[in-house]
Amino acid sequence: MNFLSHENLMDIIVSALNRMDERLTGHGERVAYYMMLLLEQDPRFSFHEICKITWLILLHDIGSFQKIDISSLMETEFDHSFSHARYGYLFLKYFSPFPEYSQIILYHHCSRHEIDNSNMDDKLCWTAKCMQVIDMIDLYQISHPKSAGQEIVRFIDSLDTNRFDPDAIGAVRGLIFTHIEQGYVVQEKAHNDLLGILKKMDITEAQKEALLQTLVSSIDFRSHYTALHCAIMVQVSDTLAQLCQLNSEVREKIHIGATLHDLGKIAIPVHILESPGKLIGDEWEIMKSHVVITNEILKNKVCDEVLQIAVRHHETLDGKGYPWGLGEEELSMPQRIVAVADIVSALSEERSYKTPFSLERIIDILEDMCSQGKLCPQVVHVLNSNSQKIYDIARKAALDASDMYDKIYKEYNSGRIISGN
Repeated sequence: MNFLSHENLMDIIVSALNRMDERLTGHGERVAYYMMLLLEQDPRFSFHEICKITWLILLHDIGSFQKIDISSLMETEFDHSFSHARYGYLFLKYFSPFPEYSQIILYHHCSRHEIDNSNMDDKLCWTAKCMQVIDMIDLYQISHPKSAGQEIVRFIDSLDTNRFDPDAIGAVRGLIFTHIEQGYVVQEKAHNDLLGILKKMDITEAQKEALLQTLVSSIDFRSHYTALHCAIMVQVSDTLAQLCQLNSEVREKIHIGATLHDLGKIAIPVHILESPGKLIGDEWEIMKSHVVITNEILKNKVCDEVLQIAVRHHETLDGKGYPWGLGEEELSMPQRIVAVADIVSALSEERSYKTPFSLERIIDILEDMCSQGKLCPQVVHVLNSNSQKIYDIARKAALDASDMYDKIYKEYNSGRIISGN
């Protein structure tokens, strides 16, 4: 993750989440911004604690893979059959580098009484209560885009104190009244101020990767099939890069590009990702658009080499791939490696319309594609020479991802929250 700055990491997260539901564009940043300002006024919170909480609040809607009416989001979360807060909480709990604060996200649409009855300490309860108010205000602003400052204040004053904590309402009211500009904080200011604070935080490369993986996993885990795909693809890409004896810098770029390659699927409807058969017609065109969307999310946020590795995994040497129809002379060795890894992943996965292919069948298909001039002979040769090792790595990645998928959905569907990290 040495190629990923604080700014680029934040921009990727924000840009991806904005593609999930255009109505909520900027929502995560605004809520995180106001919460950061509020926590800065509270001496109980250290600088690094504020930064960790701010990162998670930025990600607070990662569980919203279903489009929900804004009016529904403004109701009590547990009134609905699908709880995006509980679902998002599980990703923050199991993937994020700061799981100790994940329960704030779990309770951000609950009543103050549910928060009081939680097992959170006083500081986290206060944070959840304030976030609940700030989130509600921003959703109101989204629903009433022409609302001015005084109208927002009146809305705050109308909040039901049976659901919202009166002290939290008062604290947020004072903050909003001071900073609001005609109903909205200036988005650029929220972005720049957030970034200015987060850049001062000591964050390890492992923590940056974990934040990125939290986002990627929340996208992949929308479907059991895509949950396995990215995990396999990254492991096979890493292994092929090592076997091709590429240097460490190039291997890291391949790793990042492979991790980010399907980021655009955040904008693809779940019914298409979960299609029981091969896609045709308009649905296939929608699915193919994920590459262009990935390009739009990542452009100018990662170096060009990483970007091209991420977005060229469906291109083929014969120029008949998509979305740009690039040819052999335009596809670098790292891009060719990731393209082969993507196919290995697809073939070794179970899908609704097929079982996982055997190692022999996968090799046959790859060699056939190579003979047609679609795949790089050198990469396919390396894979063939190490086929059992790579197949075992792919199956292990699939089993690990499947176990995590099952664990998250079992906990989610049980309705029982298991506390702890």
